[in-house]
Amino acid sequence: MSLINKLSTNKKLQEYIYKDEETPKDFINTGCLSINILFSGKIDGGIPVGKVNQIAAPSSLGKSFIGMKVVKNAQKKGMEVVYVDTEFAFDYAFADNIGIEKDKILVIQDNQIESVQSSIMQISETLNKDEKKKLLVVIDSWGGLVTSKTMEDAISGKDVSDMTVSKKKNSLARLLTGLGVTVFVINQVYDSMNQYDPLAIAGGRGIYFASSSIVLGTSKAKDKQTDGEITGAIVTAQTKKSRFAKENSKLKYLINYDGGISPYFGILDDALEGGYVDKPTVGYYCRPCVPDDKKVREKTIYTKEFWAPIFSK
Repeated sequence: MSLINKLSTNKKLQEYIYKDEETPKDFINTGCLSINILFSGKIDGGIPVGKVNQIAAPSSLGKSFIGMKVVKNAQKKGMEVVYVDTEFAFDYAFADNIGIEKDKILVIQDNQIESVQSSIMQISETLNKDEKKKLLVVIDSWGGLVTSKTMEDAISGKDVSDMTVSKKKNSLARLLTGLGVTVFVINQVYDSMNQYDPLAIAGGRGIYFASSSIVLGTSKAKDKQTDGEITGAIVTAQTKKSRFAKENSKLKYLINYDGGISPYFGILDDALEGGYVDKPTVGYYCRPCVPDDKKVREKTIYTKEFWAPIFSK
């Protein structure tokens, strides 16, 4: 008997042995095709199941809304959700409007690292290996986590920096990698002095190394109608880190102020390059796969009706 065969039959090791099974990679749709591509390299992908994933961006770039769409689509896959709300901002009415099932989500409102870590370990202890595969844990946000020392110093009036924050966040990040569940972390950024990398991801290096995929929102521009009315924001985002998509890839997504994130905005350039969409005249588009297709303006193409025939081909 070889050494590997001998070790493989050890009962105490059985639970921890990773086997090379020919199973397809599974993803949770983010609700936006361009963000799916940035996370997974697949238009019908999203965040990888069973991995730690992270989206980071400045304020008002749609991070939490994307998180809620991930929750909804995870539930549609038969998964259930633990939502760690460190900013005490979860709104059940808003979640209901999106289509999130209340009986399949457990919201934990807590921002102290030590107790959040304890809650996560309770999850690990309560569920078996197969049950963990059906669980999504969302942390919104990583930047909202503080230590008990920070709280105690604030109560006592001490104006000192807590030097243990990064250490404790790094410890929590390491625990997440071995949890056996799918994790989606919503994070903040801060301005960096690095001219090549002006936005740095907050919260210590631990969560950066723990994340399988990271998408970074970098900037936004106003989306205007022809009459000048501002109706949304066009956000530029890039793949900061990924084991599934090409790193440093950049795409855009659109936040409609009256309707959330547009699912289809951001894929037009690739569709033109691939020949799936034609541009017969300036400002007008049509689909080669649709016989005698009428040309339409760009503002009208970001709908399921326009893209469905292309995807079906």
